Amino acid sequence: MDLGVGKVGDRDLGISAQELVTGRTCVIAQSGAGKSWGIAVLCEHLCKSYIGFCLIDTEGEYFSLKDRFPIIWIGSDEDCDFDIETVDLYTVMRDAILSSRHIIFDVSEVDMRVKATALVNILYELESELRKPYLLIVEEADKFIPQSRDSIKMIEEISRRGRKRGLGLLVATQRPSLVQKNVLSQCNNQIIGKLTIDNDLKAVAHFFDSRREVEELITLNPGEFYVMGGLVSEKTLMMFGGRETKHRGVTPQITPGRPKEIEKPISIQTEAAPIPEPPKSPPPEEEGEEEESSRVIPGSPIEEQPELNTAIPILLQRDEALRIVQGLCKRSFWRRRYLERITHFERVSWPLLVLEVKYLAGMLKKSTRKSSFILEAFHGDRADLSDGLMIRPGFSELIGLDEAAVAILSALSPAGLTVLEIEAETSLRPTEVKKAIKLLQKQHRITMMKSEEGAVVYIPLLDHPIPKLSNLHYTIKQKLHPLSGETRNPIVTEDELRKILKGIERTSEITKIRMIYYPVYEARIASESGGRQLFIDGVTGREIIGLSAP
Repeated sequence: MDLGVGKVGDRDLGISAQELVTGRTCVIAQSGAGKSWGIAVLCEHLCKSYIGFCLIDTEGEYFSLKDRFPIIWIGSDEDCDFDIETVDLYTVMRDAILSSRHIIFDVSEVDMRVKATALVNILYELESELRKPYLLIVEEADKFIPQSRDSIKMIEEISRRGRKRGLGLLVATQRPSLVQKNVLSQCNNQIIGKLTIDNDLKAVAHFFDSRREVEELITLNPGEFYVMGGLVSEKTLMMFGGRETKHRGVTPQITPGRPKEIEKPISIQTEAAPIPEPPKSPPPEEEGEEEESSRVIPGSPIEEQPELNTAIPILLQRDEALRIVQGLCKRSFWRRRYLERITHFERVSWPLLVLEVKYLAGMLKKSTRKSSFILEAFHGDRADLSDGLMIRPGFSELIGLDEAAVAILSALSPAGLTVLEIEAETSLRPTEVKKAIKLLQKQHRITMMKSEEGAVVYIPLLDHPIPKLSNLHYTIKQKLHPLSGETRNPIVTEDELRKILKGIERTSEITKIRMIYYPVYEARIASESGGRQLFIDGVTGREIIGLSAP
């Protein structure tokens, strides 16, 4: 797969996406030579190809990528998606790697070395486990891996060992002579533009075959770069292409001004004309507040009211989604390419259940608490709509169980409990405990073993911990539109959800439940090794991990 980021004369030039994302690349050019522009062009093409990256932004100039692409912006600005001081960086970066998301890590207003160190440590740890291709872009690399003083050791480690883990590295700098030489020497791909300082020319000389070629760097125009290494088949001088988003790093230009005309004094009227009052507008509704008519009448199964059905608006057109699926179908093995066949492709309005729950909680004094969350309506997993549709562990492993069985699973710990301890923890009668344990064993939700003391204990066999109601707080911020087109009916019923919630917390009650729909493209793929399904987010264009058809 190639990224068409520039031109050689009238001919488009493509660079290897695989080499860029998993290799070691340096982008070098002095101030004003187009380095930041070129990196933004690379990022735009990575976004359009749904290839994940994280860019350490030292000047806050790359957030404009959000104007066109679903970028996650972590920084200090009030408009950021996550505050850099409070973000759960491990969770965000894990999701980004698994879902090939794009991150702008804006360190322009904080201690950039401290924050960048935390980021690269987490990235290296995650990729050591996940080993999924992902690109780290380090702008102004001389601030993080300087030659003259201590550098961030993990960036050096990534330059040496990251490739085996799928973690690519792109370092960018205006002053290559100030960057740690051990890192630059690891860069087997180079994109080098105009340089005029002797020390910087000497620092990149080993990338060229002769002194004459190095001296040609002095004559380059802004935007012209030599591309070398595994990115292209041979060394090429190219001009970076245009940008789709606004470049926030452009130097402000002088514009000629005019002397301000002296205003004539205004004569005072003896009777001032009455100033019309502005039209009154209705007070804005509070966020998350909905009209009573939008509620779905409780029932079992959950009833649909077509005239009230609402949906997240679709942003991705069918032909674009189909191209994404085609890209995900390409496979290679020992230099032979295979194309899996798309046998079915359709847009689906995926049902989601929005719930509000009240319950009593408190150690000394009980008080009413509230929880709100969204469930995927086919399997009961949680749905997160903060950045497209993301599937989180929820209640799928509890569907079909009665209240007593759920209560026992909620009480069990990895250390296990005896029958008497289960009775004490759940306040269930012995006959209820015995019946529920038999059901859970039959469905392979628990197992029995002997403790070190010789007592028989029961241990849960769940893939994920059961969510606590106190941790479930989510409000839909997207503007909903009327639903159009065909839909699929949910499988999870309100009765099943009530049993689960009662098992987790016996005082819980569902106070509101309604259904909304999310746009998803479903594709069935056939190949020699069998078949599979792909689900593409109709808003972000990313593959939805963890979603499965009923």
